[in-house]
Order: sequence, then C-alpha cells, then structure tokens
Amino acid sequence: MVLHVEVRRVPLDIVVTDKNGNPVRGLKRDDFTIKEDGKTEKALSLDYLDGSSTRFVPPKLEPLPANTFVNLPGGPEQGPLYVLYYDMVNTPITQQMEFHKQLLDFVDRAQPGARFALFGNMAGLHLIQGFTSDHALLHAAILSNGPGPHLPKVFLDGRNYGYEDAGAVLSNLRFIAEYLYGIPGRKNLLWLSSEFPIPVGPALSGHNSNTAVGGGFSNSTIQINDLTYLESKGIKEAYAALEKSQVALYPVNLNGAEVGDPGHPGDSVAQYRREDDIAAATGGHAYHGNNRIAELLDKAVENGTSYYSLTYSPTNTKYDGSERHIEVTLAKKVGYTLSYRTIYYGIPDTEPVPAVHKSEILQARFIAAKVADNLYANIEHGAPMLHDLLFRAHVTTEGAPEMATAGQMQQLEDLPMYFRTRHRDKPLKPLTPVKLQKYLIAYRVIDSQLKSTAKHKRAPAVLEFAAAAYDADGRLLNGMWNEGVVSLEADPSAKSGALFEGMQELEVPSGGAWIRLAVRDKLNDRTGTLELQLPLKGDPALHAVEQGR
Repeated sequence: MVLHVEVRRVPLDIVVTDKNGNPVRGLKRDDFTIKEDGKTEKALSLDYLDGSSTRFVPPKLEPLPANTFVNLPGGPEQGPLYVLYYDMVNTPITQQMEFHKQLLDFVDRAQPGARFALFGNMAGLHLIQGFTSDHALLHAAILSNGPGPHLPKVFLDGRNYGYEDAGAVLSNLRFIAEYLYGIPGRKNLLWLSSEFPIPVGPALSGHNSNTAVGGGFSNSTIQINDLTYLESKGIKEAYAALEKSQVALYPVNLNGAEVGDPGHPGDSVAQYRREDDIAAATGGHAYHGNNRIAELLDKAVENGTSYYSLTYSPTNTKYDGSERHIEVTLAKKVGYTLSYRTIYYGIPDTEPVPAVHKSEILQARFIAAKVADNLYANIEHGAPMLHDLLFRAHVTTEGAPEMATAGQMQQLEDLPMYFRTRHRDKPLKPLTPVKLQKYLIAYRVIDSQLKSTAKHKRAPAVLEFAAAAYDADGRLLNGMWNEGVVSLEADPSAKSGALFEGMQELEVPSGGAWIRLAVRDKLNDRTGTLELQLPLKGDPALHAVEQGR
C-alpha cells in the first residue's frame, strides 16, 4: 500500500509600511496573524527581503575579446524584479502621446540596479525588452523602431484589438504570469494604462460589475458578455497564475488628474476604487490622480521594494477551484499598513487544462516543462541574468549557412517556430528546409565548490550546458542540452582546480536573433545564464545590417 500525502504551501508577500510610507523592518513570524476564510493559519516560514540593500556587486573585469561574453551585469543589482506592462490598447491616443516622454524620464532616473522587463500590448502582447539593469538599454528599446517587436509612439487601432475587453486583458496577465513562473522571488507588475477592465474575483467587484441585466455585464463598452466564461475560466486562471508566480499588480492610471463629468461627479472616485481593489487582490498598490505619471511610477517601484515573504499550509485541503480570502494582521502593532494578496483560488496542481489550438498546446507544454525543471524558466528569452555560477563563453560561427537535411528538419518539428497541430486523418507534410548556421560555444566555468561538494555527497560532479536560439519575436528556433562529467582526480597541469572548460555546437535556423546560454551545477542547482544578440561582431550578416541602416 502506498499512501500519498500532498502538502501545499501558500506563498504570501507582505509589504508593511508605517504612517509615513516607510518600510517596517524587524518583524518576527509570531507578529503576524493569518486567517483564511476566517480560520487562523500557522505561518511556516518568514523572510525579509530588503530591496534597499545591494543584491549583487559584480567584480571588475578586464575588457573581453570580441564575441566573448560573461554572465555579469555592468553594475550592482538590487531589489525585486519589475515588469512594465504598457497597455496601449486600453490607453487613448492623447494619453499615449503625453506618456511617452514621461516613460523615458522614469527609466532615465530609475533606481540604479533595479531590473526591468518591458511588455507592450499593441496588436497582441509582445516582450519589448527582457530583464535588464542597464537602463540605457531599456531607454533604447522604448525608442527602437525594430527590427523585432517595438513600441510605437502612438497605437491607433486599440478599438480593433480588444479595447476594454476583459477576456483579452485577463489572458495577457495570465501569459505574463506564466512567463514569469519558475523565476524565484516577488515580481512587481506595473500596469500602465488608462482603463483596467477586469473584475476582481467571482463577486465581480471592479469594472463592469453591474449584473442587473441577465447576469451579464451591463456596461455598454464591454466586448465580452459571457460572464460564466470569465468567472469560471478567465478570472481563475489569471489570478491563479499571478499567485503561483508571486506577481503583484500595480495599476498606474495614465489619465492624470481627471476633472470628471459634472453630471457624474463620482465616476473618477469609483474608477480609482476599482483600481485599488484590483491591486489589493494581488498584494500591490494602485496609483492615480496625478499628471506627473513618472512620479507615480517612482512611488510604485518604491512601494514594492522591501517585503516580508511568508508561507503557510492551509487547513482547508479541499482543492476544488473555490475562491479563498486571506486576512493578515499584526499582533500588538498599530499604525502600520499591510499590503498583501487578499484572494487566491484552490486549484489542484493536477487539474487538466484542455488544449485545442496550437498556441494552447505549446503553452501547456511550456508550463509543464517549467514545473518539472526550473532550467526551462532560466533558459527562456528575456529571463533575468543569473550569476550563482560564473562562466565565460566565446561564440563563433563555423562555415557558411547550409540547407538543413531532412533529419535536421524532423528534429525541429516540435519546436514552437515549426510546431504544427497533428490530426489523425491528415498526416503532416515534411517541413520546407531552412538554412542552418552552426555556432561553436566555448565555455570556461568557474566553480570552486564543485569538486568538494561531489566528494562530500559521494556523487558524480556534473555540469549541465544548455543553449537556445530565438527569433526576434522570442520564439524558440532550436536548443541543445549536454552534460559534462568532471574528473575528481587532480590534474598536475591545471592552473586551478576550479576552472572547467566545455565545447558545444548549436545549429541556428534562419531568422535567429538571440542565443541564450545556461550552465548549472547539478549537485546544488547553482545556475548561471546570459543572453547575446545576433549577428556576432565580424559576422557578414552584421555588415549587411549596418549597410542597410
């Protein structure tokens, strides 16, 4: 007989501030009282993450040879991860024009070392810039005209791409949350928009919450009237994904200080209250009513910088998808403000999600892979650079691009760029061959703990090497994974017992724009990652690009 016991932990990030808005430090686990649906829960762990202190200070490096890369940032890093989600679809043209300069001003004076990623919702959701602490790079990404995804100064077709469409907004939030899944720690999502057309939970507090007409949304501007779908699927999936990925929403209203309609003086107040509800449900904070949007962004970043990370195992072990309400208070503490996730959904981890369309199948596979192994989260395009394990990589091309063989095209069939939905009665035709460029990657890994850890654990010393190529839209073109077993015997000719070398080949199909590399120590999961842009310096393709400018 096998007894299977599942113990679930609910992660809960709590921002605690005093009456002046300053972070409160020094609280203990026993200071917090947690209730779920009115029942007291026991805190199992508590950590304090002080974002005001430097997270990582890179060592100084000598200038590197051409096409040699190292997984070290250009300067110190600090704070949690920030996602700038610019929803141009739900922002009128006038506000877009006024906000463009303020966004650049905010980036230019952002806290040094803060790591940002930028998503844009225009004709679909696009990752404009992956996580970086290089704010000049982020500034350039905002001004870029391509190639690849870029932000237009003005997006004219919002009405045709889901303006005030609650289902589309929930889908985008879910996608961003799933993209962030597997990346540890809190992520603060700054939602930059003029409209925030989503309900907050099945109770439907929030935008379009009037259900007086046939149980559906009565607001004339709503694009989806199927309340059952939103309640049972869209809302649950979006909020569950945000909770699992530790994402807090920070709605930042781009309308500025609104005078309001004299005939409806309470409209602005009601809208601000809805934004507050959205933020509170996920542990964030809403910002509105100020023409100086850059100042609102500064406040949003500051609010989520430092926080307590707490976990508890709920006494209610019935995971039936129901909405659960969280309440946190401080024992014998007064005058403090707490911001934390107030709701989550008790969805079982094994709940099947039917996938019919190509995008759904690919996304389901992507999430399943990240659940099984966090290396998939770290190798995805735009993920944060990791430097728990330091390495250097020299990347070169070998020969000219060559047409792929039938066997090579067959190996590409299951990758996102070439994946096709299969039908029983309609066999797939062979893919049209594409040109492949071979890249050679020479690794030099610094791991002072590898041999000693292997001897202590009496296990083989193994390093994993992963390389992935992406196109300009972030679609995976090809990938390679290898293991290298390190000899524990002393090498008399070696200069250091902490330096290891490896060589890897990666065939990159036409259209390759990025290569992401990862090295992991299997014994303790320490990982290093970096990402480089193609074409390489000295590559004829780079010369062609420069000539075309």
